[in-house]
Amino acid sequence: MGETQNMKLAVGIDVHKEKCVACAVYAGQGEATSKQQYFLDRFEDGFKRFPSDGRGMLDMVRFLRGHELHVLIENSTKSHDIYWLLRALDVDVIVAHATDLYRITKSVRKNDDNDARELAGYMRRKLMGEVEFSVSHIPSHETLEKRELCRFDMNDRSELTAVKLQIRSHLLIRGMELSKKYSDITSISALDELTATKDTILMLDAKKAKELKLRILFTDRIIRQKMWNDRIFEIVWSIPGFGVLSAAYLACMADDMSRFDDGRAFAASFGLTPKLDESADKSKNCGISRRGDADMRRLIGQATFVHVTRAESFISEKYKRLRARGKHHNEALVACANSMVRMIFALIRDDRPYSADPESLAETRVYADSDALEDDMEAAGKD
Repeated sequence: MGETQNMKLAVGIDVHKEKCVACAVYAGQGEATSKQQYFLDRFEDGFKRFPSDGRGMLDMVRFLRGHELHVLIENSTKSHDIYWLLRALDVDVIVAHATDLYRITKSVRKNDDNDARELAGYMRRKLMGEVEFSVSHIPSHETLEKRELCRFDMNDRSELTAVKLQIRSHLLIRGMELSKKYSDITSISALDELTATKDTILMLDAKKAKELKLRILFTDRIIRQKMWNDRIFEIVWSIPGFGVLSAAYLACMADDMSRFDDGRAFAASFGLTPKLDESADKSKNCGISRRGDADMRRLIGQATFVHVTRAESFISEKYKRLRARGKHHNEALVACANSMVRMIFALIRDDRPYSADPESLAETRVYADSDALEDDMEAAGKD
């Protein structure tokens, strides 16, 4: 084994729920010797399919014991578990943004073996100084739990919106009318009326809406408890426009702020900066990149909408100027969302909460977490 020891290896792992595929390539100076390549071939044969669990990772690391390992995996739900398993084994591992891995995403020979081989190649070139992909930040298990709690809340809110549409559609189809035009068809009074109709569908929808609203209220309380003493959450929540959910999710997605060089990089992580015109190598009115988490981008948009319509600041003034110049509501809102995120970066960097009138802030917080917000945003988008 003499000359196969202490090799610098780039390892690519194609991660799936049950099984992984691994490939290792020599990343040292010069070319691998025949003995070194024989060792790497044996590794590839032995780890074409191995369990995506602690035992599988341990077996892989033991096989490569004595070598300098640098592992690359593609970002996915399962990759978070694999990342922490490997870190627990003291392995250098990074996670790449899947959209940047063009050799994989655009390959005509896409299969697990080729993907693992391509990942190893990406890692080898990175070790040699080539920058071909962005590195994904992997949060702690505690932060992941908070994110999941926020997503649970978002799913319930989306389901409640669907129930509202179903209720209104059923009333229209049946030619039924309630005692008045409710702005919120799931308000207490509206739900009582729907139940009193004795219409089976409406009764079931009313029951479901009540359950969802109670669960949302309960989840919001848990989120607030979980975010207690989280400085990023407290700063974001101090800004008129953010409710418990939007402030908590942004705090969880931001996590380690040291990874952002400036406000633009922070905005780019949420997909709120212009796309790059590749032909001209510069941005040219191409719209936003839409990278990152779509739910976070939507919540930032909602918070910005509340802010520009119910608070006075340089951001709301910017919205008015853009609208006066003929910009559509959605275009102006996106531009203001970019400014909002950059402002948040500056506040967090300076460890300084936003200064707002307490009464006005309380009102915007209630509105930000209300059922009426999405309806108002939809109406504004039609202007």
